[in-house]
Amino acid sequence: MTIDGILLAAGLSRRFGRPKQLVEWRGKPLVRHMAETALASRLRHVIVVLGHAAPEVRRALAPLLPNPRLRIVFNTEYEEGQASSIRRGLRALEPGADAAMFLTCDQPLLTPALLDALIEAFVRHRPLICYPIHEGVRGSPVIFAAELFPELQALSGDVGGRVLIEKYRARVHEQRIPSAEPLADVDTPDDLRALEDEADPPGGTRATSRGWSRSLRGEGSASVGELRAVPLPFPDPVPEAADVLVVCDGSSRRLPSGERRAAAAAVVKRGSDVAIFGEYLGAATNQQAEIVAACLGLEALAVPSRVRVLTDSAYVVRTMQGLYKRRANHALWERLERAARPHVVAWVWTPGHAGHPLQEVCDRAARLISREGRVDPAKLTALLDRHVASRESATE
Repeated sequence: MTIDGILLAAGLSRRFGRPKQLVEWRGKPLVRHMAETALASRLRHVIVVLGHAAPEVRRALAPLLPNPRLRIVFNTEYEEGQASSIRRGLRALEPGADAAMFLTCDQPLLTPALLDALIEAFVRHRPLICYPIHEGVRGSPVIFAAELFPELQALSGDVGGRVLIEKYRARVHEQRIPSAEPLADVDTPDDLRALEDEADPPGGTRATSRGWSRSLRGEGSASVGELRAVPLPFPDPVPEAADVLVVCDGSSRRLPSGERRAAAAAVVKRGSDVAIFGEYLGAATNQQAEIVAACLGLEALAVPSRVRVLTDSAYVVRTMQGLYKRRANHALWERLERAARPHVVAWVWTPGHAGHPLQEVCDRAARLISREGRVDPAKLTALLDRHVASRESATE
């Protein structure tokens, strides 16, 4: 069975504010990244439909033009909407195509393996339509059998193949996939930043070391060794209803060599007792470090508590409040859920570097761990001591 790919790259990208096709993803324009993904799959040919900003998009594809499986066509009616690009792509198909897979430029987490899995499922089950699905959420790309080409050619306006999916529901194959990550798309610059922060670094490895400093005494727990509690001489924003304040921060920095180093830190305060915790994460993103930082603070609590978690990561706060979907970093979110489960937690966002003393401690601790590539509990203790001492001097 022969299946060709049609990459729709003609849109106006109104919500993004500039041509999405040309936005860089890991050093390459999105359109080139997606074309390379398609060419690395079992698709016979890949047709790229251009429209808005066509000269620039074509230049972005220049390194791929020698590939005989790639063909570029221009849609003169691109302002009409997506249906016009679907029609143009179908007209460019060579004879013998049994089906067409429609792709867009805004799913950078798609992989050739997923495309091949869809192709294999289509060949095995012989449906009219095949698409990926994860936990009930339908996604792209979508394969349409040649039998539906006439109806696709009849579409108009900014309408894709959704109407046919509903019409032929009984002859649709939903290919289940283990993760929602490949289904994530990019409609706005914020979407792109979220994907960049969420996506695991190439290779997927992460070195981890953990350390902590100072005792934190909850009800029924004893102090550790000879570490003493440190009274904080500055205002504490914990409301009376909260037993514990957790302040956390993450750091991810790229060295001149290209190596990424990430770390997380959290300061936990119960009454006059304070503790600091750190974890080195290796090649992790800033958003991943922010999640781990919150985990560190909550994991330090030995008894169920009412907790106020203070972080400068809107990503963490809004995700834990249920306002953001969890598109990636599922293992880290599960870790945070486990850490939060015994407690009543208020998730509070605060601007970074806004002068909150404990947040400044966390920021410095995370950057220290990231710079050194390991956790040194003695240095974390010294960092907290210096900061507390400076605040005490300021109040004298």
